[in-house]
Parts: sequence; structure tokens; C-alpha cells
Amino acid sequence: MDRRRFVKTVGASAGTLALGTNGVLNAASGDVVAPASQSTQGTGSDVTVDVAVVGAGVMGNWTALHLREMGLSVALIDQYGAGNSKSSSPGEIRGMRLTYGEDEHEMLWARDACEQWKIREAEFGTRMFYQCGGLAFRREWTARNNAERALFDKHGVPYEVIPNDDLVRRWPQAPPPSEEHFGFYHPWGGVLSPRDTNMAVATAFKEKGGRFLLGKAAPGARAGGSLQTVTLSSGETVSAGTFVFAVGAWLPKVFPEVMAGKLSVRKAAYNMIGTPPGDHRFAVPNLPNTGLGLPSINGAGFGLLINPTDEVDPDQYERLPSAEETARVRQTLASRFPALKDQPILHVWTCQTEFSVDGQCIFDLHPEMDNVWLVGGGSWHAFKIGPVIGDYVAHRVTGEEKGLPEANLSGSELAALFKLKAETFA
Repeated sequence: MDRRRFVKTVGASAGTLALGTNGVLNAASGDVVAPASQSTQGTGSDVTVDVAVVGAGVMGNWTALHLREMGLSVALIDQYGAGNSKSSSPGEIRGMRLTYGEDEHEMLWARDACEQWKIREAEFGTRMFYQCGGLAFRREWTARNNAERALFDKHGVPYEVIPNDDLVRRWPQAPPPSEEHFGFYHPWGGVLSPRDTNMAVATAFKEKGGRFLLGKAAPGARAGGSLQTVTLSSGETVSAGTFVFAVGAWLPKVFPEVMAGKLSVRKAAYNMIGTPPGDHRFAVPNLPNTGLGLPSINGAGFGLLINPTDEVDPDQYERLPSAEETARVRQTLASRFPALKDQPILHVWTCQTEFSVDGQCIFDLHPEMDNVWLVGGGSWHAFKIGPVIGDYVAHRVTGEEKGLPEANLSGSELAALFKLKAETFA
């Protein structure tokens, strides 16, 4: 949908384009009319907006905020609320890194996201990004590792290649797996606080005139190839010119005909490990993000990652660790972080991550509805680059295919990376 058509569509459907919090722009005349304290209009229990964003996880939150900042009236809908424990990014920690192999666009987006995290921290007055560096242990220079290093060189991203002896000297609390390993360190890595972030973004969205609605949304009335409404479990009906379904692991449930086999939804977890009293070696800024382990922030404990395992239903599975997973935690602590091997597991943030068939995010129009956007397929990296994803999706929704000149990617080429692919998981 190009920008001219988008403006025409939302003008016909919603009738207004919100301007900040001071007034609204009449979509037909372009005149500023009476001040508005709300960015939505509705009668009774019905709500009408330019764009309805379903899902208040990292992608939905940031997309809704950027759309609102672009002057559109926006409703953000979530079945449990921002920062809830059923989301794909609950709890207290997520890692931040710039190492993405040969995927230049992801490395650049992660770099730009680091800057955006800092800028938004100042704006929101909420600490979200704890910069302490990213450290990867390597035994050889694989093709992927060489590609990463070449991209860092190309774009002037600082890094260090650290010999084994220096790794042991600098971070003895997290020794390398063997004497054959060396380190690849970059200062822009660190730790993110997902629950604080999601709540801060949602709060900023509301403060800027956005409408937050709590309820489970289901596609409602259609007219030809366009969706007219979504219906909430509360009974409310939300009408919009454009709909963004940023529901992550729930995409196959909302659109089973289109999304069947397109996502692999798997269980993952961060085990929060206690640290000895007065021992700050495992807290920011004294330890980098090592991928496997994240340093503690705000006394939450050291975060040990258990990579995605079993396929799960995001509505039904219990967010509890299995005995096998707990045994893996104990084994890993003993071999990789020996100073913590006898420390208690304080709690476990179990979640799900949804992988697309090619590991790329999905930002694409529904193949049968020309005003419905499918946003998901985070594939383990969406939270890191959330602010940039929100900006990109917001521009796509309003008809602009943003390119990435630094990676020599035009708007259409970048959009092609994020298309809903024909392939499915077996």
C-alpha cells in the first residue's frame, strides 16, 4: 500500500489523523480542527482509529509508538497487558549484541538500536539498556566469524580479538571453554530490561495520546479484500483503516490458513542464579554479555540461558523448567561459571520464541487482506532491535519502503527479506 492510498484509506475509515496531543488533522481537508485529548474517537464501546496494533510486545509497542509520533490515531491492544509474563520477552533481562554473521542489515539495525535505547532512556526516564559489552568465545575463524569481522571493519564498529590468557586475566569469573578459545569483544553489547522497557514504551504511547485497550482481539468484519474491524473479548469493536497484528507466537492461531507451518514456537528460559554476598563480579558492568550468561542488573541475579527446546503452545504450556533443563543449568554452571555452581536458582523466566523458516523477521501484508500487516518471526533477535523495528514497520504501514543505504539495500530489497516466505517447517 503506497502512502497516498494509505492516507485515503485511513481518512475514509477513521476520518481523522491525530497531530500530537494538541489537535487533529481532517483527512479530507487537511485543516487543523478542535484540540483533542484522546487520539481515538468512538461511540459507546466502539473505538475508531487510523491504525489498530494488536500485540503489545516489543514489536507492537514500538510500532504503535512510532505511528503515534507520526501523527496517526492509534489503538494498541493486548490480551494481557504490556510486560506480561506470557509474552515472548518477559522478566528482567535480555542480551544485546551486534554479532549477526553475514546479515549486514541486522548488525546495522542492532548498532542503531543501541543509540535509540540510550536516547529513549533519557526521554522516558527509565533505565532500559545496560551497556557492558558483548563477548563471544571462539576456537577458530569460521566463515560466519570472518563475515562478522569484515562487517565490523566496513562500518567502523570497534572490537577486540582477545587471546586466551587475556580473557582469563580480565574475566576470571567466566573462563573460556578451553585453552584453545579466544575472545571477540565489542563494547556495544550488554543487557536489556524487557519488562521495564515494554511498560515504559506503552506508558509513553499513552502519554502521547495513544489508546491502550486490554482484551483478546479477533479479526471481525471484512469488506472485499479489507478488514474493517477487530472484536475484543470485552465486547468492544475497534474499527481502523489499517491493522497491524504483532502477536508473535500467536500469529498461527490468529491466521491459521496463512501462517500454518510458518513459525516454529519453542520454549526457552533464563535461569536467574544467585551470587555470593558482596560478590559483584557477575553484575553489570563487571562482566560482558557472553551470550550464554548475562550479568545481573538491579540485583535480579546472573542470567543463564537455556536455548530453545521443545515446541510449545503459547497459551497452554506451563512456564516451569523441566528436571532435564535444571540439570543442564547445574552442569553449565559447574563447567563455565564455577564460582556460581553451588548458588541457588532464584527464579526462571520461561518464555517462547518464534522462529521463521529463514530466521528473518516477518513484516508483510496479509496475502488476502490489503490493510492487514503480519509482524512477527522474531527469531531470537527482535527484542534487541525493537526501536528500529518499530520505526521501520511504522513507515512500511504508511506506505514507505525504507531502504538501508549503508548495506546497499533498496526499500524493495529490504522488504523482500521480510516477506512471508512460501516455505514451511516440515
